[in-house]
Amino acid sequence: MLAAEPPSHCYTAVMTQRQPCSSCGALILPDTATKNGGLCMPCKRGYRKSIEESKLFHAEQRKQEQSAERKHWLALVDRVHGTPGGFDQLNSAERTYFAVSCLIGEVYNGGFEQFFSNSSGSLYGYALDGLVELGAAKSVALLAEAKRAIFGDGLVPLDRQDRFNKMLTNSEEDDASSQASTLLDSLDKQFCKDEDGLTELRARYALRHELYSKD
Repeated sequence: MLAAEPPSHCYTAVMTQRQPCSSCGALILPDTATKNGGLCMPCKRGYRKSIEESKLFHAEQRKQEQSAERKHWLALVDRVHGTPGGFDQLNSAERTYFAVSCLIGEVYNGGFEQFFSNSSGSLYGYALDGLVELGAAKSVALLAEAKRAIFGDGLVPLDRQDRFNKMLTNSEEDDASSQASTLLDSLDKQFCKDEDGLTELRARYALRHELYSKD
């Protein structure tokens, strides 16, 4: 498993210098807008509807601000981003929970490409092992295939800039970039179907490891 560097922007995407998608209004980076003709990745690839449905589901969950699960997540985020030890100070179960949660959030928001291009990509090894531990076989296969689509047989670099430079989706070779993007489009859609029931598996994992008490 890859050793992870403490992530700096896992829970939320970097918000500086963003502009609205010309279709849905979601804030996106300027280079994404230029690459996609003003569109965010979900609109560009045509799976915005499934993502919006997922967002509605999670929006309903976020209303339950007093739930033990929500409080636990916010506490984890604060420890990772607000304390010197960061991600490295979490115990094994907490790292698994955090990495899998980051993966879910990033892919639902902007696909596997967003997961790997953001600092969350440094958690790839933890996320993959975490999905295995949760018993999410379908999601394991999708994440592994997405990694191959973006990095081939090579390792996923821990350094964000190095990782970004080696992503096939950013390749100057149009064929390589196009093939990777087409495959990722399919993988993103499959992941958003959530055949494993990741939300429930994650909650069971947390309770099994006593990360928080059930309401």
